[in-house]
Amino acid sequence: MHSTTMCTMKKNTNKQHIIAIVAAIDLLLLDLVTKFLVRTEFYKPATFIKDFFYLTDIQTNSGIAFGIKMPLLVQIVGSLIILVVLFRFAQEYVFGAKKHKFLKPFLFGIIMGGAVGNLIERIVKGYVVDFIVLKPIPVFNLADVGITIGLILLFLIMLTEPKTN
Repeated sequence: MHSTTMCTMKKNTNKQHIIAIVAAIDLLLLDLVTKFLVRTEFYKPATFIKDFFYLTDIQTNSGIAFGIKMPLLVQIVGSLIILVVLFRFAQEYVFGAKKHKFLKPFLFGIIMGGAVGNLIERIVKGYVVDFIVLKPIPVFNLADVGITIGLILLFLIMLTEPKTN
């Protein structure tokens, strides 16, 4: 391969890594700050759409997704394994992508930021704080939003992209 082409590919990959890192840090900080704020005396539940979308009193989730109970060590080790798998997936599919050079790394970043936010809280506190209600979905937090939106949109991109060998 020509050295100019290799240099351009490396620049694109470096930009994509930066996009992913910035998105991950932004979501991680937003998640940790909101989880801190809901624990303060200044936090008050708020209703946006009655009986449908509101901020509730703090709810602790000592289980995994949707409150499914599992030993804490299994949750932490499982989360770390999933993070490693996601990094491997990103090397293959996200970084160096010819299409969606901003969107794929951004989505990967918010998935990672959310995953790390919940992992940090699980390690430090032994549970995750949830406070957002959107019926009929179980109570969640901003980390969950990043993970869910990121995964759904990445999956939709994968479905709509032409297959390559």
